[in-house]
Amino acid sequence: MNLKSNIYIMKYLKKYNENVEQQDPEFAIAKIKGRYPEDMAQEMLDKEVKQWIPDDKDPDFYSTSGNGEAEDVIINQMIGWFEKKYYALSEENFEKVKELILKEYEFLKFNH
Repeated sequence: MNLKSNIYIMKYLKKYNENVEQQDPEFAIAKIKGRYPEDMAQEMLDKEVKQWIPDDKDPDFYSTSGNGEAEDVIINQMIGWFEKKYYALSEENFEKVKELILKEYEFLKFNH
């Protein structure tokens, strides 16, 4: 590698490290709550649950046979939106934001 490449890599690593240190789960949940009001998140979940029910099954099938797949999809959509709009979260902060989402949107606590 030449000096120019090394400088670029060092700048990238510095930027990455600063970004991880500056990540704030409270900022993330505030933005997510602003983008996804509770009624909207509930509608998203209702639509997603329907995707997990086979056509020939009773509508209550998910509540007795599901494993929280629909809830996980919604949580990941919310976090994915935040990461796309603002910045990628570290694994640790991803988990913290997920916990905050579950506190704010209690109906997403299927198996958590």
